[in-house]
Amino acid sequence: WYQRRVREAVVSTQSTGYTLIKETPPSNRTFPDKETLLNDVLGDEEDLKPHLTIEKIKLNFGKWSKNGDPMEPVIFYDKHGTISTAQMYNQCSMFVPLSWSQQHLQFFCKSEDSTILERTRQKVLEWIEKSEFPVSPHP
Repeated sequence: WYQRRVREAVVSTQSTGYTLIKETPPSNRTFPDKETLLNDVLGDEEDLKPHLTIEKIKLNFGKWSKNGDPMEPVIFYDKHGTISTAQMYNQCSMFVPLSWSQQHLQFFCKSEDSTILERTRQKVLEWIEKSEFPVSPHP
């Protein structure tokens, strides 16, 4: 599903003429508004501001329970029909995302000028690198 969503975003940008520069890994952090992000990413390079656009992609992986865990209301049965909630919950939680609601950012350059494109790409890469996005323990 995630890869399909990314492909759809790339296809939609091809029709607008924007170039996808980079996207962040999925994260459970809350990002500020787009204007604040633009200022954070570009710093003092104001001339690049009209050429960079940022899209927030929000992913929600399931129904939330009262404490925020969508697996909590699920009842697990073994093959004999015995309820084994705790054991199955622990086994299944190894394969689910750590956070049930994530978002990531996609950065696009509106210009086709190779110099502007490269400068924008460099600023985005620097910002992503210094932001230290967590690496997921799940493959």
